[in-house]
Amino acid sequence: MYSFVDCRKSFAFSSSANLGSGFDILSVAHDAFFDEVEACISSDGVKVSMVGNHETIPEDPLRNSAGFAIVSLMKDYGIKEGITLKIRKGVPAGLGLGSSGASAAAAVASVNSLLSLDLTKDSMVKYSMLGEGAVAGSPHPDNVAASIFGGFVAVLGERTVNLKVNYSDLKFILFIPSVASNDKTKKARELVPKMVETASYVKNMRYGFSLVLGLERGDRDLIRQGLNDEIVEKARLPMFPYYPKLKEIALSGNAIGSCVSGAGPSIIVFTDGETDVNLIESEGRKLMESMGYSVNVKEAKIGGGVRVE
Repeated sequence: MYSFVDCRKSFAFSSSANLGSGFDILSVAHDAFFDEVEACISSDGVKVSMVGNHETIPEDPLRNSAGFAIVSLMKDYGIKEGITLKIRKGVPAGLGLGSSGASAAAAVASVNSLLSLDLTKDSMVKYSMLGEGAVAGSPHPDNVAASIFGGFVAVLGERTVNLKVNYSDLKFILFIPSVASNDKTKKARELVPKMVETASYVKNMRYGFSLVLGLERGDRDLIRQGLNDEIVEKARLPMFPYYPKLKEIALSGNAIGSCVSGAGPSIIVFTDGETDVNLIESEGRKLMESMGYSVNVKEAKIGGGVRVE
């Protein structure tokens, strides 16, 4: 069914999910960071080896997003050979930047190539998503889909679709506070309301359509409107008290808009040639430091899909 080579190495970019109202549906890959995963044939089972100093990331394959994704893949395909995954982290963990998703995506891509499985990208999303479930408590697909497909994506059940983007100078500023937490995603998902009012639902539908249409048409105002959320982001505000003021700063610098990146605590600001990037970065940093947050500010562009070497 497959042929052997010694090793395969893949690279997957960081990502920002939800993008306003698109909870578990919308996301974008960006070139701020990337993970590298090398998969090699070994004696038996799945082994995970973290390269570098990453004590907070378990090497137990059943508790590691990359490891669990490959355990699941090998079980479904009846693969008996052993696989060793060497993971070099570039995406910081626990900051809402798709760290576990990037590892899982790169691992699945490497093993797919290593064993010539010819998985479709949607199948790669399926297994990578299972890896996310091992560390986040639920197998959400948005981050892994962005890392695998690249660009802006919408996850529609078992199918992922790249969104058409007609905005040539679209870029991002990431505000990344140093408040990582291993169980942050689980806590954030617990805050999601189980029931919502019809008015809030309608607003969110309006925001979601505005974002998708704005990207497709290159309409700045539609994108700005679309980067809002009446339900999930609103419920999670206690986790990032700096965000409302940071959003004000972004808009005062004529950013296209901003939103919480995934489950936070990072914030992603959409910019273009009309944006005063220096003002936003300077004032945003001052704000967060004044509130006691050490922050890394990083500029990024839209990232491509997972790449195999």
